[in-house]
Amino acid sequence: MAKKAQEEKTGFEVYLKDIEKIVDELESGELSLDDAIARYEKGMALAEKCEKSLKEAKMKIELVKKKTAKGLETENFEEEDGEEQEDEDEDKEDGDDNGGKLF
Repeated sequence: MAKKAQEEKTGFEVYLKDIEKIVDELESGELSLDDAIARYEKGMALAEKCEKSLKEAKMKIELVKKKTAKGLETENFEEEDGEEQEDEDEDKEDGDDNGGKLF
């Protein structure tokens, strides 16, 4: 499975280099019409693979961002609750019956 992940990781770069090669061949004007069409078809198929790889990468990034944001919110919430609870406990120990209010 790690091998597959590595292939996907390098797949985009390989596809992109192949597309660049195809573009160079097409721009050279040295291909016959049939060869040019065949190269164009291959280039379009590679472009679709690149787009799929980019979409998958974007989804992974969004997932990481959501997990990170959720984790940060949870940590901040727990800290605030803990601090508030400690403050309330201290007020009770001090004999403060006003719930922390001054007046």
